[in-house]
Amino acid sequence: MLKEERRNQILRAAKKVFALKGYHSTGVADIIEECKVARGTFYLYFKSKRAIFETLLDDFLKELQKRVLRIDETVGLEGIYLQLQDNVTRVLDAFAENPDMVRIILNEAVGVDKGFDKKLDDFYAGLLEMIEQSLILGIQMGIVRPLDTKVISASVLGSVKEVIHRVLQGRLASGDELRHIVDELLSYNLRALLVPELAQKL
Repeated sequence: MLKEERRNQILRAAKKVFALKGYHSTGVADIIEECKVARGTFYLYFKSKRAIFETLLDDFLKELQKRVLRIDETVGLEGIYLQLQDNVTRVLDAFAENPDMVRIILNEAVGVDKGFDKKLDDFYAGLLEMIEQSLILGIQMGIVRPLDTKVISASVLGSVKEVIHRVLQGRLASGDELRHIVDELLSYNLRALLVPELAQKL
């Protein structure tokens, strides 16, 4: 087996075990048992349980960041809506494709240590900044009503996170119905954000 394939095999096993047992209840022995490699082989690729957990977290956050593209606000309301729709769909697709990783982020990554907390905080802060800057520009363009951009950007992100959490728990539809969820999420948020004459067009 090639070196990169072996590394990915260990990562897949660790992701599965962390999602099932949690970070604190998982040991290196659990990971090597799952992927059927020797302990020495594990340490050729990762220094510790924390190191492989950090790699999983970093890789997934980078994947999410790649899927969230900056909005071109110069293309009109319909164009902005389509870009938002694509962004949210790509993020939800990433979550649907990686349920184990999302469970780790939602249930395990917070509170492991200050380093992991900062990674998550920085990731969410980046998303909040993108949302807030879009709101500020929307207000300047006259398409978003006057509002507290910091409060509302946090509200928008919070609603998306809650929907994702419920999709993973099976409380909301997923798969082929993902587009419907995205449309409802965007419609709800945009109707509250846009000036009345534009909100009525959604």
